[in-house]
Amino acid sequence: MNILKLKGRSRLLQRPPQPCRNERGSALVFSTLILFLLTVLGVLATNRTDNEIRFSRDDKFHKMAFYQTDGGAEAAKELIEEAIEERGWADQSADPLQIKKVWVTNKDFFQKKSLGNEVPADNNRDAYIEVAVGGRTRNVNLLIGGNSRLSSGGAIQMAAGYEGAGKGSAGGGAWIIYDIRSRHQGAGTSAVQVKAQWMHVM
Repeated sequence: MNILKLKGRSRLLQRPPQPCRNERGSALVFSTLILFLLTVLGVLATNRTDNEIRFSRDDKFHKMAFYQTDGGAEAAKELIEEAIEERGWADQSADPLQIKKVWVTNKDFFQKKSLGNEVPADNNRDAYIEVAVGGRTRNVNLLIGGNSRLSSGGAIQMAAGYEGAGKGSAGGGAWIIYDIRSRHQGAGTSAVQVKAQWMHVM
């Protein structure tokens, strides 16, 4: 710096700033690279979060559909016993017949034989339960079919003293093993089918 004295006062003269010759935009390139890396990390984190939210939602829908379908199978067991105990239905005029929360579309389901490869659907069912799913009403569809079998009985023979002859007593019975199929199309892409069996002893 040069100090110039003018009329008794000193004045500081400054040189104009000189550009740095070794700086050629490296800070701009470096900051752009860091910004790009942070953007990529942000996008990856957002995608991962979205995937986890979607998986969590799908898992919730699947569990809800499973519990509703399993509840339908349990309701079918009660329906079988009620139908057998009543020997049919007192009100044959209602179509479909409503029993509590279950709608019976085939009133003779408890006399039906094997189901084969049938799958419950809105157009192929013996009964159904209406379920509210996401503001819409969907059905838990039920198919029921049974096969009669003889049960293993018991027998005893009582000796009649020295004669060696005796009286015999035997008892047995039968049971019906019902196949129950319950199917529900839940929210989203969830669909569940539950197969169960119920034995009614006669």
